[in-house]
Amino acid sequence: MEFLNDLQLYFRGEKVESAVILLISLALLLAAIALIFWVRQPFTKGLGTVLLLAALIGVSVGGAVFFRTDGQVKELTSAYTSSPSEFVDTEGQRIDKVVESFRYYRFMYIVSGIVALGLVSLTRSPALHGAAVGLFVFAAMGFAIDHYAEERAIWYAEKVHAQASPD
Repeated sequence: MEFLNDLQLYFRGEKVESAVILLISLALLLAAIALIFWVRQPFTKGLGTVLLLAALIGVSVGGAVFFRTDGQVKELTSAYTSSPSEFVDTEGQRIDKVVESFRYYRFMYIVSGIVALGLVSLTRSPALHGAAVGLFVFAAMGFAIDHYAEERAIWYAEKVHAQASPD
């Protein structure tokens, strides 16, 4: 039953991280609203618009993970208990896809950074410069959050696949 402890640990990390994402996203949402509607400068409108989009992404991703995790843990625990080999096949494939997806997320953050550099380098628009700063914030936060999420997913994938050939 050591594996069930690993499963719990992995998903506890998922839930904590998703709660952090939700809190950060709510802070970004408040900042975006203040920048767009209160400060109302071209730079802050550009920055606020991108922060608003980042907040919406964060709320949707963080919220989805946060609210599905408890049910997912129950289902996976039951699946492992009733058929460990079937669990390894199904959950192994799922977590391998999760691990692979981080490659695409990193690409998205790199593209965001390149677009931001282009906006700063090729335009003189304060609004676009603000949007560039927002893209940098989005990319930096994404890299930081996904670094830990990917490490945790790789660890869990190893634990799942190790169940196929227990020691």
